[in-house]
Amino acid sequence: MALLPASGFARVEKTVDPTTQLSSWKLSQAGLELKLVQRLPDQTRGFFQARGFSKTIADQIATHCVLQTIARNRASDAAAGAISIDLNEWRIRQGDKVRGLKLKESWDAEWGDDQVSAASRIAFRWATFPTRQTFEPAGDYNWGMTSFGPLPGSRFDLKVVWREGDEQKIVWIEALECAEDR
Repeated sequence: MALLPASGFARVEKTVDPTTQLSSWKLSQAGLELKLVQRLPDQTRGFFQARGFSKTIADQIATHCVLQTIARNRASDAAAGAISIDLNEWRIRQGDKVRGLKLKESWDAEWGDDQVSAASRIAFRWATFPTRQTFEPAGDYNWGMTSFGPLPGSRFDLKVVWREGDEQKIVWIEALECAEDR
């Protein structure tokens, strides 16, 4: 386990699973707990092909650095307030370029009805992390896949933005790594 630097006095732990050799990063700050877990592109390909996606579309999704995203409101007191996340506010930094994530709505808009069935679209929406969600205190959580965009094997920094009540919080997680395509 290694502690990585992050702005905003956040603690980010990086761990590597001894069996899979996949990395994960855990941010714990104020009421938010956020965990990002590498997924092999083949895991993502297989998942979406099993839900009716063509090999081509499953490969496009899989090569856009998909990480399992788990968010939790870890405040134990109901009076602590809700945490709201809007992935539209998150940013990826690679070198001197900063851009947004490729969200589920962008993927969905690219596909014609003849390319992706209604049932496959529903599976995609349920499997991916919500673009906007509010987490109530005392352990409310959710998870899903998030498409960050960089190619397999790439590194990037991630600007995480959330709100606790009316207060906006921002933290950069540095040196996230997309899983290699093995």
